Amino acid sequence: MSHQYSSLPASLSPAPDKTAPSPAGFTALRRTVAVACTLACLALLASAQAARADWPERTVKLVVTFPPGSANDAAARIFADALSRRWGKPVVIENKVGAEGTIGAATFAAAKDDHSLLYTVAGTVSVAPLLVDKLPYDSDRDLVPIAATTEIVLTLALNAQLPARGIDDLIGTLKAHPAEYAWASGPSLPRYVFAAFLKRRDLQMTYVVYRDAAQPQADLGEGRIQFLLTSLTASSSPVQAGKARFIAVANPTRSAALPDLPTVRELGYPELEISGLAGVFGGKDMGELLRKRIATDVAEVCRDPEVRRKLESSGHIVLDGSAAQLTTAIERQRASVAEISKLIDIRNAR
Repeated sequence: MSHQYSSLPASLSPAPDKTAPSPAGFTALRRTVAVACTLACLALLASAQAARADWPERTVKLVVTFPPGSANDAAARIFADALSRRWGKPVVIENKVGAEGTIGAATFAAAKDDHSLLYTVAGTVSVAPLLVDKLPYDSDRDLVPIAATTEIVLTLALNAQLPARGIDDLIGTLKAHPAEYAWASGPSLPRYVFAAFLKRRDLQMTYVVYRDAAQPQADLGEGRIQFLLTSLTASSSPVQAGKARFIAVANPTRSAALPDLPTVRELGYPELEISGLAGVFGGKDMGELLRKRIATDVAEVCRDPEVRRKLESSGHIVLDGSAAQLTTAIERQRASVAEISKLIDIRNAR
């Protein structure tokens, strides 16, 4: 049997819901909600911006991974002084030295304080993980690049009595007198780069280790070592005394302090090029808004003519104050050191 159902009588049909909004009402409601959400987001953003505008609320600590009196320490103090004037709060230096910058980096990472910043070179992030088995911090997570500041001028210097006037002559001299001459360098990258240079060309020199950073330039002048690759400030004394000579700068660009001295790349030896960038890092919990604000202030300091004069006269190349420049330097160093480590043992480079 088939059953057919007819529609309900009008008297039994459900009455229309007069409280439900019409399509036009739904549109108006959506617009109201959207406007409310937008206003709430803008309020939150304004609140965050206002909070950052109040930063710093107290003294800012700048952890520096270099010893007092060193070239990078001097640069850090110049930036600390300029930023203190901009921020209206003291910026104090805390030197934490040793272990390729890892002691200072560990101190900074453990602080977890948005009024604490780290001043160090890119190598603390790019090189240190290859030298220390168990770092007390994550170099990628805990050290966030904020702003590039300077690149220290690195010079190749020869003892004046060495029968060589340049890199070509040096190679010829070393081939003719293997293992008769000694060399030294600044820590980390300069040491690895020159050790790899010697290895590539099957050249032999004796590497001399120093505990006192001032001693190598004295020994260069007296002929106890014949070659020194280090910062301009750490090798200038014997040159000024006429006991040594500069033959090149290792940086990618010439130095304002030595405008007539060519780069190693200009001389045909790009494998000797070193970009020893320094910069400011923040902690992983520091907000992006604050990092950008600090970067903007550092960039303004980098553009200040008086600051540039001080930095350049003390053996630095001034950078642009951006996070991108510092991040790029870190990645390039990682690639460079990876190639060098295929040639030499970077934990015992000599």
